[in-house]
Amino acid sequence: MAITEAPDQSLTYRLKALSKIADRKSSELARDKLGLSYPEATVLSVVGTFGPQTIRDISRRGNLDKGQASRTVESLIAQQILTKTSNDADGRSVLIGLSAGGRKIFRKVGPAMEKRDKELYKGMEEEELQALRYLLDKALSVNGWDAS
Repeated sequence: MAITEAPDQSLTYRLKALSKIADRKSSELARDKLGLSYPEATVLSVVGTFGPQTIRDISRRGNLDKGQASRTVESLIAQQILTKTSNDADGRSVLIGLSAGGRKIFRKVGPAMEKRDKELYKGMEEEELQALRYLLDKALSVNGWDAS
């Protein structure tokens, strides 16, 4: 007779619960500290971290579907937070970069993320955090995830 685990005891359930908590905290910080929606803050972070890139790259690195990434980029361009330039390497796409105003907002992202992470992982020792990062990276890697 097989013993089955209760759904709320499964690793997948717990990862989803932690993800929802992290999303909620990220959304609150984006709104309160950056004046942006969570998807806008995500796009801003990706472009600020990796430099000018295509919407496809923003979508992949930000874990957003391409339609959501495109709509969010257009919103941030309209707010003059992002810029759009032609892509000399590929005439069919454009490169999305930070405007001067976007760089100003981006400088607030690191401290906001640190605050979120401290709240999310309070009560954990540094060794535990390192072990968690290692195990998550390993699980993501074997499943083909690459944020670079």
